[in-house]
Amino acid sequence: MTFIKKMLNICILSAFICVGAVAEEINVLAAASLKYVLEDIKNAYLKTHKKDKIQISYLSSGKAYAQIKNGFPAHLFIAADVSYPQKLYDDKLAHSQPINYAKGKLVLFSAHSAFKVQNIDILQNDTITHIAIPNPKLAPYGRAAEEFLTSQKLHKKLKNKLSIGDSIGQATSYVLTGASEIGFSALSMVIKDKTPNLTYILIDESTYKPINQALIIPTFGEDSKLAKDFANYIISSESAQKIFKEYGYDKADKNK
Repeated sequence: MTFIKKMLNICILSAFICVGAVAEEINVLAAASLKYVLEDIKNAYLKTHKKDKIQISYLSSGKAYAQIKNGFPAHLFIAADVSYPQKLYDDKLAHSQPINYAKGKLVLFSAHSAFKVQNIDILQNDTITHIAIPNPKLAPYGRAAEEFLTSQKLHKKLKNKLSIGDSIGQATSYVLTGASEIGFSALSMVIKDKTPNLTYILIDESTYKPINQALIIPTFGEDSKLAKDFANYIISSESAQKIFKEYGYDKADKNK
């Protein structure tokens, strides 16, 4: 009987170990402006979580919010602002409040050899016919660009030149492919880009509302240990914050 009990205890202990070692896979919806920085952070995290899988889809924060509201099974939503995660919470599609993880910066840039971006005066260059901008209704950086143009009293003057991208990724590609001579993007999208002739300037942060960025765990991901652990890694680990800094992000303002 003693032998049998020992074997049962070993089996029970083995079962607990196996359960603890079970790999998990999560679906993450993330802002398009995070395309490069978040991949680096994910890869750093997975070095110590080799059995787990994190699938990230990049799109505008507005579209990501809409997808989750329409039932997309997202375990984690990492936005480019605070408002869309807050909407999820207000809609009772998440049990916990969103948490700020970084603060982004807006840039004006070009990849055209004839249009080197050295200051904002280039916006008034009459030979420029297309200025790329993320959709302000869906993309937080597009909203920031619109606020900047309004503050400079340029929005009405340049309205007919604006090429609207569904996301910051699309707006950025307009410039990189030459479809637009110049455009607005996130610093994180261009700071490590090696495209020939790429030039950019930071837009004065006093001309647009702070781009605090927040994440939230939707109801679907509430029981996911991996979603909670990865979210905590993004928010509080030194490794993730170091990578954010490399891509030009500042520390986020504290949640109100």
